[in-house]
Order: sequence, then C-alpha cells, then structure tokens
Amino acid sequence: MKKTMKKLLCGTLCLTACLGSATMFSACESSKPEVEMQIEFNGTTYTLEYTLFRKIAPATVNHFIALADNGYYNGVCVHNYTTNKLYTGAYNYQNDNLVYKKYFDIVKNYQNFPSSVWTDTSKTESTYTLYGEFYSNADFTVESGAMRQTYGALTMFYTQKNTEDQVVIERHNGAGKAWRDYKYNATTSEFFITLDENQSANDNYCTFAELDEDCYDALDDLKEAIAKYIEDNYDATTDFTEEVSIIVDEDDPYVGSQDNKETYKVP
Repeated sequence: MKKTMKKLLCGTLCLTACLGSATMFSACESSKPEVEMQIEFNGTTYTLEYTLFRKIAPATVNHFIALADNGYYNGVCVHNYTTNKLYTGAYNYQNDNLVYKKYFDIVKNYQNFPSSVWTDTSKTESTYTLYGEFYSNADFTVESGAMRQTYGALTMFYTQKNTEDQVVIERHNGAGKAWRDYKYNATTSEFFITLDENQSANDNYCTFAELDEDCYDALDDLKEAIAKYIEDNYDATTDFTEEVSIIVDEDDPYVGSQDNKETYKVP
C-alpha cells in the first residue's frame, strides 16, 4: 500500500454472475489523490492503482472521493460490458437482476457532501449532481487541456436527459455563478473504465483519473481472464452478455415521469 493516508472502502464488482470484491482507498486532500481498486473476477483479485487529477477536474474528483468515502460504491457491479469499456457505479446484482441504487435518496443523507450544482443562484438547494467538467458544458476548458481516455482511465458517465431545464454552477475559472443546461450537469455516480489501448478524447464526459503504468499488466490479466472465461463457457450460438432495457433516472427530479430507457449489455 502506498505511503499516503487512505480510507478503506469495501465493495463488490460483478463481471459475470460470479460475484467478486473491489476495495478502494481514497487519499487525503491533495492535488493528485491516489486510489487503489481491487477487482475480484472468477476467484482472482486484480489490483488497479490510480492517480486522480484535482487541478484538472476538481468537482469531479471531490464528488468521486465523497461517494467512495461514504461507501456508496459498496456492492456495485459492472452492469454494462463492452470490449472497450466496463460501466459501473450505479447497480447491484441480486437474484439475477440489476438493482438500481437509489442515488438521490442515499446521498441526501451524507454529511458535508460536496455540492457543485444548485437549483438557485443563492446556492441554497443542491441538486446533488455533478458539474460537467467537459467542453460541451458551455465550453468548459482547462489550461493544460482535457484528459484523454487512456488505457484503464476512469471517466464519469451520465445517461442522456430529455430536458431543457437549467441549473446554477460556479464557473471553474472564478468568474462567478452561471446558469447551465441540467443535462450536462446531471452526473450522479456512474463511471467507466476504458479498456481500449487507443487514446481518445470526448467533449461530453469528464475523464479524471489515470491508471498507473505499473498496473497495466493487472488490467491486461483481467481482460485475458474475461476472454478465457468467454472462450471456455460460450460458443457461437450464445453470448456473454444479454441486452436488457431498463428505465433510468426515475428518481431524478428533473426527469421524473419521463420514460427514459437505456439498453445495457449485462454480463
């Protein structure tokens, strides 16, 4: 374990019906907090160590660490699997079904949860969602440029919102408050791990953490284990994943009764 102050978070990530465990340690306040994530797949544990970049994406890093420190990610599974991304952070897997963690009901009970989006200019009521630190959110920029989705990187993810509502954010450059589209400032807890070795940038999502190079082998081993599992247990007539259509964002006050659906490739 690295010689930094870290707090323990126990959780579960699921790549198949076989449950495993994931443990994160979040560092104390620093410009580059470190996170250690242990993913257990099919009886083997894979340790991934990350550097988070608070100067590039301060709101995102604070939000992610607060969720981890409060135990929100306990028991989450990989609910959407592709060959180049693992999506997690929003669901448990119980009785062969995805079970959504009720984000808004849960985080409202956290003490001193960091706010970056509000319903009013007085900033008296938080939306509990995350300020979108990416270019599409009214040309958000950082001096050193947005982070790229490198191998193993962590990127916050949000489902698309069919709403024109606006909310209040505190502009990152110290220029004061501003009204912005909620759909770009609506991230809750979901994030993905990039499995593609080709670097890419995305104007619609915030990448905030890089996988340490000495952990590339561990991620390689995890990918190979998944591939071997698929080879040993599936053939041309069956699929490792099942497409499942799920209604999302029902608890989001800006979405409400809208019938928003997402299709996941569930392992």
